[in-house]
Amino acid sequence: MRTVEIVPVADLKVEGLKKRIDDFVLQADFYVQQGERAALVGRSGSGKTTLLRVLAGLESIDEGRIFLGKDELTQLPARNRRVGLVFQDQALFPSMTVMENITFPLTIRKVKRGLARAEALEWLSKVDLLKHAESSIETLSGGERQRVAFVRALIWKPRLLLLDEPFSALDRELRATLCRELVEMHRLWPVPMVLVTHDELDIESVATFRLTLNALSHNDRDHSSVIIHSVERH
Repeated sequence: MRTVEIVPVADLKVEGLKKRIDDFVLQADFYVQQGERAALVGRSGSGKTTLLRVLAGLESIDEGRIFLGKDELTQLPARNRRVGLVFQDQALFPSMTVMENITFPLTIRKVKRGLARAEALEWLSKVDLLKHAESSIETLSGGERQRVAFVRALIWKPRLLLLDEPFSALDRELRATLCRELVEMHRLWPVPMVLVTHDELDIESVATFRLTLNALSHNDRDHSSVIIHSVERH
C-alpha cells in the first residue's frame, strides 16, 4: 500500500527584501499562502525574473528575509530550498527520454529506480503522456514538452513552485489548455506558487491574485517595488 503524501503546510513570506543591481534596486514585501497561485507582473526590466531567481536561491539579496513557514531560506543555497522551477525554455534534457527527464529530480535524490518510475507513470497518466514515456524529448510538441516540465517540477514534491513565463512560446488555444492543466496539477500538490507572466489570460486562468512590480524613480535611482493587487478568486 502506498503511503499518503502530506503536503508540507508552509506559506511563502518575503520581508524587507532589497536587491541592488548597479543603479537598480528591487524591493519586495509580500506573502503567498499555501495553495495560492500568485501572478508576478510588471513591465520589462522591472525585476520579475530577478525576484524569481532570488526566491530560488540562484541570486543573493542585500537586505531582507525569506521564509517558508517557520524555516528561513535567506542564506540557504538553492539545492537545499526544495524549490520546483519551470523556465520559459523548459530546460529539458534533449538526450534523455520523457521518463528519464521526469525521474531526474528523484534520481539525484537517490530514490529507488522502481519507485521513481512508478511515481512518473502515475503523473504521466494524469497529463495524458503515458504513451510517450520512452520517447525522446525532441519528438514531442511544444505543449507536450511543457507538460513534461510541469511534471518534473512537481514530482519530487517541492515546497515552493516558481514558473518564469512558461506559456510564452505557445499559441492561444494551447496556452488556455495548459493554463487549466497547470491549475489541476497544482491542486494535486498545492504549495505556494509564483508565476511570472505578461499575459492577462495566464492571470485570469491561473492566478488567485497578482503581485505587481512597479518601477519608480527616486533620487536618481530606479526602484521596483512589489504591490499586491487582489483578483477575483475562482
